[in-house]
Amino acid sequence: MFINNRKKKLRNRVIIAAACVFVMTLGIWLNYTNNEDTTTEDVANQIVVGEAEKEETNIKEKDKEENNVAEPDDNNIPTTYLIKEEDGVVKVYLRNNGKEELYLITSIPFDLLSESDQIMFQEGVILDTEDDLGRFLENFDS
Repeated sequence: MFINNRKKKLRNRVIIAAACVFVMTLGIWLNYTNNEDTTTEDVANQIVVGEAEKEETNIKEKDKEENNVAEPDDNNIPTTYLIKEEDGVVKVYLRNNGKEELYLITSIPFDLLSESDQIMFQEGVILDTEDDLGRFLENFDS
């Protein structure tokens, strides 16, 4: 008689735990929001722009073939990494020929850094290779 009661209690606990997991999963799934607020018009514009870029690339390739013009090799251009603080966030930029392109937004807590490190990031740190970048960021990432 007592064995059946224990089995029923165990079964009920398993059912309740499974129901709780299901409800939590459903809640997370329903509340998931995309960080990018894109509308249907934005997506349509991206598709149109993408198609226009493909056509432009095809035209350039045809012109190259017709004129046998060789473009400079992008692999010979030296790239460097610039690490600097911007708006209270430490960001990494990829630099090519003086142009800066956002490469990475780090999770380094800028406010918690020492004063000398904050000054260093405000002035900017330049590194030559991705390996150097990885080693440098490991020292600051929490």
